[in-house]
Amino acid sequence: MRSMSKVLISQKDLHATKSGVPRIVHQQLRFFSSQGHEAYAIAERIDKQAVHASGGMPYKTFRWPISGYYRRINYQKRVAKAVKKLKPELVIGHGDIVEQDICYIHNCVHLAYRLINGKDIPDDHEVGRIHAEILTKQKFKVLVCNSQMMKNDLMDRFGVPEAMIEVLYPMYSSEKFNPESGNREGKRAELGLKNEEVVIGFITSGNFKKRNLSLVIEAVSKLKKISSVPIKVLVAGKDKTEKYQERIDALEMAQDFIFLPSIDRVEDYYAASDIFVLPAHIEEFGLSIMEAMGCGKAVITTNMTGASELIEGESRNFILKESSVDELSTKLQQLVESPELVSSLGIFNSKVAIKHSRVSKERDFGHLLTKRGFRF
Repeated sequence: MRSMSKVLISQKDLHATKSGVPRIVHQQLRFFSSQGHEAYAIAERIDKQAVHASGGMPYKTFRWPISGYYRRINYQKRVAKAVKKLKPELVIGHGDIVEQDICYIHNCVHLAYRLINGKDIPDDHEVGRIHAEILTKQKFKVLVCNSQMMKNDLMDRFGVPEAMIEVLYPMYSSEKFNPESGNREGKRAELGLKNEEVVIGFITSGNFKKRNLSLVIEAVSKLKKISSVPIKVLVAGKDKTEKYQERIDALEMAQDFIFLPSIDRVEDYYAASDIFVLPAHIEEFGLSIMEAMGCGKAVITTNMTGASELIEGESRNFILKESSVDELSTKLQQLVESPELVSSLGIFNSKVAIKHSRVSKERDFGHLLTKRGFRF
């Protein structure tokens, strides 16, 4: 056993703080700093003020001017130099470095590419190359997967021994995402939403192709033909929208879809919504699912999202198995035509989500460190 005093957490890009991985890094910074340890966050791009606010110390590295695989190799070298200089007792990596004590992998890059594109990932795919190197060389003491789905894939694909793997579901903030959070009336008024309209929220950080916005568009088109309930769809996240808007226009639904930017108060988007939908081709976890559940929303997702492993009770009936237009439109119809069901599922989901909030997940993380010989 060894006691820790200095921790280095690596994530190549910590400039944005809205997406899932940077939020996890900041949660780790708060965890270690609250325990009295020096917690460094190393990155090429970094929001120093945000790191300080989380109790950490920012460590910015040189950013190779040309994007691609060799920028990632250069970053690995810079992290190695920082490790030599700082001499941390614990190094945590988030999918960008080969050598570390605890390796977090947040994406099944090879599986996702196959599911989304229908073919194997190219050999020169930069993230694929890095992940393959990390998972083949296995220069880590612990590999943390954010779902059983990911664990199974990495064991089968790269031969990672089960004894080296821990499944640790990401935490969400119950303080930020709960049934009372968010300004429902204010946001709905701002967006011009009517009281009688049922609002479907497709709320993500981006990557609409992976999250299958196309399926939502087609399912809503069918829904409008079989149900008279007035609906609106909120699409939030950072991605190119032109082709989706063109399809929406072709289906004469321009008035039904509202595209929105990512914002800090994303809880307002959840609050404005009645139903949350994320029919992703694959989502290795899907933190937005837990956030929506925490906010008391009925959720429709697929069995290829890691967070679906945590859904309980009647809500499991709304986990898509085929991810077809017919299946999604049917599930949507069941909900939009039954406000009582939407309400009961939302209340139940919020009670399930709280079991996976910050306090419980910090405890799980502490148990992982202790179990693996890192005492704090």
